[in-house]
Amino acid sequence: MHNLTRDELDHAIGAWVYISGAGEPWAEAVGLSLGWLRHLWDAGDDHLPLDLVHDLGLLMLRGKDFRFGSSRGLERFTPEERQLRLAYEDKVLGRWALDPTVAEAHVVIAGLPAAQRQDAVAHAVGLALRRAFATEVSRGVRGNPAHLRGLREPWLERLLQPVEALDARVDGGWLAWARERQHEAIERLGTQRLLTRDALWEVEHLADLPRESTRMALREILDVGQSVGPVSPSVGLQLRHARREVPIEAEEADQYPAGGFDAISTRGNLENLVRSEVSYVGEGSDGPRGIDLFDIRFAEGELLYYTRDESPLLDARRDVTLVFDGPRELRHKVPGLPSQTLVIAEAVAMTLYRDLMSLFGPSGARVKIAWHCHEPGDLTDAEEELGLFRLRLAADLAHQRVSLAVVDSFDALGEGGRMVFSPRPPQDTLYTAWVRTGGAAWTLDKVAYHLDDPEGAGPVLRSLTDALLVASARRPTSPRRARRRAS
Repeated sequence: MHNLTRDELDHAIGAWVYISGAGEPWAEAVGLSLGWLRHLWDAGDDHLPLDLVHDLGLLMLRGKDFRFGSSRGLERFTPEERQLRLAYEDKVLGRWALDPTVAEAHVVIAGLPAAQRQDAVAHAVGLALRRAFATEVSRGVRGNPAHLRGLREPWLERLLQPVEALDARVDGGWLAWARERQHEAIERLGTQRLLTRDALWEVEHLADLPRESTRMALREILDVGQSVGPVSPSVGLQLRHARREVPIEAEEADQYPAGGFDAISTRGNLENLVRSEVSYVGEGSDGPRGIDLFDIRFAEGELLYYTRDESPLLDARRDVTLVFDGPRELRHKVPGLPSQTLVIAEAVAMTLYRDLMSLFGPSGARVKIAWHCHEPGDLTDAEEELGLFRLRLAADLAHQRVSLAVVDSFDALGEGGRMVFSPRPPQDTLYTAWVRTGGAAWTLDKVAYHLDDPEGAGPVLRSLTDALLVASARRPTSPRRARRRAS
């Protein structure tokens, strides 16, 4: 690991300027790109080189107006230099220009107020390059943001001259060094998209997340949730099939008619055939054995059938309440787990909410997320977590698909069932699922889920989330049954 000195930084910037691939005049872009670089180095990403920050930042800022360096002045370079520049444009800039997430980032940034755009560009570049490069491997050198702030004005004025003027001023050794780092970057870029949906959301709401600690806290929850993955098709099919079963034990089931006819369809069984369809038998036939209108309508699928009436209970909405019991105690990092217990539980809750919306839609499921406070300090921690969820689920809250609450007792949650994440054994209350946390293995219905699995916690959390999805169809546990379960 080598820290660039002030003098070395002057040479490094000159080399980075020379090998950059954007065709925009450097005099117009140097102030922007050096500002982005200083922002990133201040945030700790001091391993990022200026050439990549400059080119990606301009791509996100200009969008379709971005110009490649090969569009002008390419003939003045040697064949070897020309080949290197074209390879960089083809393997890096060309792929970035076709990346849909880069285009979406441009749209997001263009829609922000002018005063916020430069910070948004720097933040988006940092999220993209931080994800694209293995930081612990690619950190050959480190920069000092104080040196960027203290760039000597005469040197900066020379740098603002056209790029062609750098040809005679760039040191050959530093140019080779910059090329080597650029080649390393090309090798490590991979083929994945630069930004995730969560990263784009973070860029769009950057003004709502002014503190890096808040961004990191929310990012950690979303990253853990991302590792869980989507719900498996088999579980989704099982849940949809269960939703079609008549809940005959429901007290209000006798209030709804079931088993009669309520509509007409062109598909069905002959026993449900509309009686008037029989009138087509023999019509249009040229003989006893000829084809009549009934046969034609049957072959064309035009016959009408009654459809069975289905109880409105079949389409009853699932009301799911997710409870984090004791936020202060849940904010505990267990050795061997990727994050704090509360972070993992909230990631599971986010995933569960996403799955319910995907399987049943906004009209088929409604979710309430609550933090249960019962010890000193719980309220402060719960309010912090509530703020994160309020930002992330702002649109869902506005459409009343989800609600958030901080409560001091389970009774405040109402009489419906809830799914509880708690380090304590089940309490004397209604619940449909009780996830016992507190260690590396969480338990649900006497089944242990080992989150410290060597293969990673993602598949284990997926299994736990699937079990919770199945449990969402249960009836709430009565207090007496809760005591029996606890014993």
